Amino acid sequence: MEGIAPASRWYYTGVNIDLTGKTALVTGSTQGIGLAIAKGLASAGARVVVNGRTAERVDEAVAGLSGDVVGVAADVTTAEGVAGLVEQVPAVDVLVNNLGIFGAAPAREISDDEWRRYFDVNVLSAIRLIRTYLPGMTERGWGRVLQIASDSAIVIPEEMIHYGTSKTALLAVSRGFAKDAAGTGVTVN
Repeated sequence: MEGIAPASRWYYTGVNIDLTGKTALVTGSTQGIGLAIAKGLASAGARVVVNGRTAERVDEAVAGLSGDVVGVAADVTTAEGVAGLVEQVPAVDVLVNNLGIFGAAPAREISDDEWRRYFDVNVLSAIRLIRTYLPGMTERGWGRVLQIASDSAIVIPEEMIHYGTSKTALLAVSRGFAKDAAGTGVTVN
């Protein structure tokens, strides 16, 4: 079947995305989906910024990628971490808010602190980065902001209500910032 590559990698033939000259930041990109996104953006010609919390994990991820790839260790779940990231990467053209946490817990046992942690990581980190990088994108008249959500945002799992609710909030954040960026040449999805 056309469109299916070996090793369960999905891609669409005939689609040619050229991101030469563009800088793409992918949060939480030292493994899994984020690392795969970073690889795809690098193959499209973008200068890719791999992000994670520890230099060791970031360096390991960068070493496994080809193309124009750099790494920045920064905890984007805090304002201080975002400020440190921006010092090293003051502007991006493509922002992929991939960072997220998930886990199962009985619904009635999820503490206030755990609810806050899910919102800090899964929602507020994306908001901070959008507020930081969206103005530059709109000034330049081009940009792409992408949030990696989940079907759990729509079909809330009983054992992961805190996760699903945070992903629902992320969808609302996307819709709101998409309206804010309308007509600027920047898309938010």
